[in-house]
This record gives sequence, structure tokens and C-alpha cells, in this order.
Amino acid sequence: MCRHGLPGRGGRPSPFRPYHPFVRGPGPGVSNKVVTGELTDVSVPSDEDLLLSLRGGHSDSLGVLVARWEAPLLRFVSRMVDRPDDARDVCQETFLRILDKADAFRDGARFSTWMYQIALNLCRDQSRRKRRWGRLMIAPPADESAAPHEHAAPDSLETNPAAALQDTERRGAVRRALSGLPREQREVLLLKEYEGLKFREIAEVLGVPESTVKSRMYAGLDAMRTSLSGLGIL
Repeated sequence: MCRHGLPGRGGRPSPFRPYHPFVRGPGPGVSNKVVTGELTDVSVPSDEDLLLSLRGGHSDSLGVLVARWEAPLLRFVSRMVDRPDDARDVCQETFLRILDKADAFRDGARFSTWMYQIALNLCRDQSRRKRRWGRLMIAPPADESAAPHEHAAPDSLETNPAAALQDTERRGAVRRALSGLPREQREVLLLKEYEGLKFREIAEVLGVPESTVKSRMYAGLDAMRTSLSGLGIL
């Protein structure tokens, strides 16, 4: 266990650091104003500014990036690997690689695009290792209730049991349909519909033309509609 509260890997210090409670933006990559103990406005640095600071040797900048991106990254990775423990390992390795390869970050690029690219490559590596052992890769998210761009149903088992159960069944059907897609289509749908990336950003993450991204997106959506229609969901 490292001094920051989370274990390091292979004897390496963990990049995870406590997040200062007075420096909290509204979301990943969004600039805002915060109030310090002296009631002085301080601009919150962008993700890219923090990466440049990390390149300059200010390792504490990684703690802020982790605080901003750990939850959304874990939700994304959880849809690409088979177990919650694997998802956490991929997330930690992603941030360790960001620390190790900060100098490789291109000026003018978006941090989030670079981060997803690293995480996706790690997920693919793990998928190849799992296939060698004949194991299934895809599983539901580690924390379904925290899935991005999915709003919890207003009904609960206490207030409306039938509606709550129906919503649970619908979510399960969507996850199974998504898991049944070819990897290329699933990656595009996750990055576009769940993570909110633009087509050009997805193209950069995947290293393919934007037209290919759109083709995979539409093919994946058609397959999802067919699968869900057959179950009476649509």
C-alpha cells in the first residue's frame, strides 16, 4: 500500500493522490471558477494544461487528472473487460502509462482522446490474452447504476415494482445486444453514445478514417435495433 492510500504495481509508486476538496470542476475537461479559503477566484486548469504541467515535472497534476477521469474511464473499461478487478487494473495501468509517456502527448491534442486510446489498446491486449485461454471477454459494467448517459428510472421496487423490473430487463437486454456486436462496432458505440466523443475524435482514438467510424456506428445501431426488436424492446 502506497502512502497515497492505493497500492502501486510492481513496487512502483501509485499515481493516485487525494483530490483537493477546494479544486473541483463540474466535469472532465471543463473550466470553471473555484473559491479558496481567501475567497479568491482561481481558474481551474484544463486537462491539457495539467498534462503539460506533468511533462514539466509536476507529478501532483496527475492526481487532478485521476480525480476528473477515473470514474468515466472505469465505466468505459468495464464494458470492455470481463471482471471489475480487470477493469480497475486497466484503469490504473492507463494512468501509469500517462505518467510514463507524458512526453509523447502531442501539443494541440485532446487529453481525453489520448487517454481513451491508451485504455482501449490495453483492453484489446487483455482481450487477446483472454482468448488464448478460451475465456469470454464481455461482461456488464462493474457499476451499472453509474453508467454514463443512462438515467436511473424514477420508479423503484418500493414505489412501482412492475415498472422497475421492466426497466431492469430493458437495460439487461441493451447490454446483451451491445456485448454481442463485433468489437469494432461496439467500440464506436461506446465512445459515441456513452462517452460522448465526436466522430473525428473517435477516428483519432481508433486510428481509422472518420468515414469508417460512421460506417461502424450505423452498422452497430442497425444490429442493435434488430436484436432488441426481436425481444420486443423496440
